[in-house]
Amino acid sequence: MKINISRNSNTKPTNFSWQAGFGNCHAYLLHRTDIIEHIKLAHDELGIKSIRCHGVLDDDMLTYQRMGDCRMFRTVPGKNKIKEINFRQVGHIYDNLLSVGVKPFVELSFMPSALASGKKLGLRYNPNITMPKSPKQWSEYITGFICFLIDRYGRDEVESWYFEVWNEPDLSCFFAGSRKDYFKLYEATAKAVKSVDRNLRVGGPSTSACKWIPEFLAFCKENDVPCDFVSTHHYPGDAFGNFINLSNVKKMFSASRNAVKNNKKLSEAMTEMFFLPDDWKRWEKGIFKKMDKKAKEQAGDLPLIITEWNSMAVFGSPVHDEKYSAAFAVKTCLDLDGSAEGYMFWCCSDLFEEQFMLPRPFVGSFGVVSSDGIPKPNFWGFKMLSQLYPDRLELADTGNVDCGAFTDGKNVQLVITPQDGDYCKDEQIKLDITFDFEAADVTVQKIDDDNCNPKRIWKEMGYPNNLTKSQVAEIKEKSSLREEKIPFAVSNGKTDVKLSLRTNDVVLITVRSK
Repeated sequence: MKINISRNSNTKPTNFSWQAGFGNCHAYLLHRTDIIEHIKLAHDELGIKSIRCHGVLDDDMLTYQRMGDCRMFRTVPGKNKIKEINFRQVGHIYDNLLSVGVKPFVELSFMPSALASGKKLGLRYNPNITMPKSPKQWSEYITGFICFLIDRYGRDEVESWYFEVWNEPDLSCFFAGSRKDYFKLYEATAKAVKSVDRNLRVGGPSTSACKWIPEFLAFCKENDVPCDFVSTHHYPGDAFGNFINLSNVKKMFSASRNAVKNNKKLSEAMTEMFFLPDDWKRWEKGIFKKMDKKAKEQAGDLPLIITEWNSMAVFGSPVHDEKYSAAFAVKTCLDLDGSAEGYMFWCCSDLFEEQFMLPRPFVGSFGVVSSDGIPKPNFWGFKMLSQLYPDRLELADTGNVDCGAFTDGKNVQLVITPQDGDYCKDEQIKLDITFDFEAADVTVQKIDDDNCNPKRIWKEMGYPNNLTKSQVAEIKEKSSLREEKIPFAVSNGKTDVKLSLRTNDVVLITVRSK
């Protein structure tokens, strides 16, 4: 295959909206020093500007405590009327974020038990996902929270944050109510936020699969409810439940019985039950671009922020630890066309416990940094993207090989990935690339089976369950992104480069002009 690059092609600004932020599981975990180190790494190396997490108002954040919440006092008369509201723990985790250079992207979730209308819980860390029993008390609580933030961080700082109401209220594991219920919850919350400071930015509906946007905005307009931005999420095959059919349910039960019979580890059982590459290879390539365009059309003049996305919505998928995820991330970011103001990958750290926090080094968790602090292939994909020159060159169609060309006016970079949704596909692609200027130097950075592949090195170590500090250091050193010089030919004022790569590899070529 031949690719021709002209340094004098039309340009547009390089899209860095993916640097707006990353997600990171739930708020309580941000007390952990190792997770804060992972976030600092993402900020320092990738340019990530904010962190969004679930559950900042969960019971484990101790914002609303009653005497009756402690078992030893459950016989005390009037136990639930003896109470105290304090947001100090939230302040601690936000202090941690700000100390490493990132801002909180505030997701207002979930419901403190003291305010909840019911007892339904979601996920492993037991957030209450019901409506408030009293909209008035909820509004007063939110007002107190916003006042706390302004008192602690100053009005100017907090006005630079975003406030998003809830997470994926269209999914029963996150919200035990209807769409109508969510709209009422949003109204009470948004008005409470604005009652403290009308300049604070509040938005929603934070749905999966870009759902509810027209209905949500119609509700806001008809009821004079403030909305400063539209937020939503998407994953291929979105959402988690969409692939649950009879065939897959049978596979899950069969895999679980096999795990018992053969004494499989939990991480192995999760992969066998939920990793379905034959389903996923049928997903339409580049579907996010279509979804972004439609969501932006629905959002109209309001900023659109994709506050979650990833290559798969399924925990335990090997792809999250492999080059597949890097190729998907790079391809997705190459497709960005300005529809979204922010494009926030889910998530930063593998220390993640919506289902399980599995202890092995590589278990298919969603992060770009492993539990041991080892950058994964998708981390290095974002690192490549962070290095791109400020202007993107217009490029002719390159077929199934996804490319982006970038320039600083003198030098040129070319990002290449033969990204494919077929996990098992492994084809070789040979490229002849011509640049219309004479190069003094050509270098390449690679993410493939041999480069930026910490999981391979871990396997070569014998799959240790617990890595020592020296093993972590060795894996980091051997799997870091490297820039190497490669051969090139110059003739008639042009530069020719030959390159061979395989399905779901990622390559960044930098051509420095004479």
